Amino acid sequence: MSIPDYIICLECESPLYTFEWKKDKITEAMCEICGNEDPTQFATEGEYEDLALDRRYSPDPKTTG
Repeated sequence: MSIPDYIICLECESPLYTFEWKKDKITEAMCEICGNEDPTQFATEGEYEDLALDRRYSPDPKTTG
């Protein structure tokens, strides 16, 4: 995988354009919006889209509201 143009913070869904990338993964990032610094809490655009399509990460309409 090549270095993505940006990654997405999974805490606040903001894009980040400055981050460290080594061996096909995020090694260092800091969200200026929410302060998140955990590299595991960021995703590439493709990973983020996969999470959005995964029903396990969607609110259950039976329990919300």
